[in-house]
Amino acid sequence: MEQKRKVLIDGRWAGDTGIGRLYREVMQAAPQGVDCRYVRTTVPLGSMFSPVALARDIGRSDGEVFYSPSFMPPLYSKMPFVFTVHDLMHLFYYSPLHRVYYRQVIARLAKRAKKLITVSHFSKAQLVTILGLPESLISVIYNGVDDHFLANEEGHSLGRPYFLYVGNRRENKNLPAMLTAFAHARIPKDFVFALSGNPDSQLRALIEGLGIEKRVQFLGFIPEEALPKVYRGAYATLFVSKMEGFGLPVLESMASGTPVLTSTESSLPEIAGGAALLARPEDHADIQHGIERLVSDHGLYEDLVEKGLRRARQFPWARTASQTWEQILS
Repeated sequence: MEQKRKVLIDGRWAGDTGIGRLYREVMQAAPQGVDCRYVRTTVPLGSMFSPVALARDIGRSDGEVFYSPSFMPPLYSKMPFVFTVHDLMHLFYYSPLHRVYYRQVIARLAKRAKKLITVSHFSKAQLVTILGLPESLISVIYNGVDDHFLANEEGHSLGRPYFLYVGNRRENKNLPAMLTAFAHARIPKDFVFALSGNPDSQLRALIEGLGIEKRVQFLGFIPEEALPKVYRGAYATLFVSKMEGFGLPVLESMASGTPVLTSTESSLPEIAGGAALLARPEDHADIQHGIERLVSDHGLYEDLVEKGLRRARQFPWARTASQTWEQILS
């Protein structure tokens, strides 16, 4: 009987997040010849002691290779390790401590990895130019889009046509610019802007200042199983971020048959692949013009629906998982 490869895995990433989705897809596709073991540390992922705890767990394990689906390498390891760095957002939009961690910890430890995975060629270029990592160390493996988005035919209804934003409120998401552009767009006033999550005081103040209180709806937490309907029911998705390592909402919207207005910057044109309308994230007027075109140009709208569906089908999770296991086991 062929002996199974022992793979030690950082299972702390399991959960209802983008990284959690990647983790789940990779683990569900584990080859039959793999014996998955899991680190035992309970040190939180965000703790500065996490690399030390990982190193200790690895030292006690009889695994042959260690895998983490995101930015948490061990401080030291005799065992070969593979991990994913999704983006370098922490260098631009987080605290000074985050910047130090990426430059002094991630950059140094990554050079010891057997392989480093990232999710776009944009992110790979940043890893090379900003952190000084060798190109040969880094493999680009795109994220995927769930078949549920492609198969779903039922749409959520708000009783009015709505533009949709799905995501958090971090600065890179550029939400104030999208709200401002929507407020000034010359489109019928029955259109609303629907956002995942709940309002905060800063967002409320902006919405009131723009005079669009009655044209903005907060959808609260959207369970994963409800997302396909929410995308499908939207008139279009707005995702004009300043920076993304990948931009999963772009593909999820396309797979739902809903056109996307996204950004000219970072990985987003790469992931959109010519199947979305693009706008400059720092230019409110350009975002506004994109919104107006989606409403007024029906030929463009239908073209984006068709191109988006074709583009989304090019990103199966099965390929993401198989390519990841190839890197782990090579």
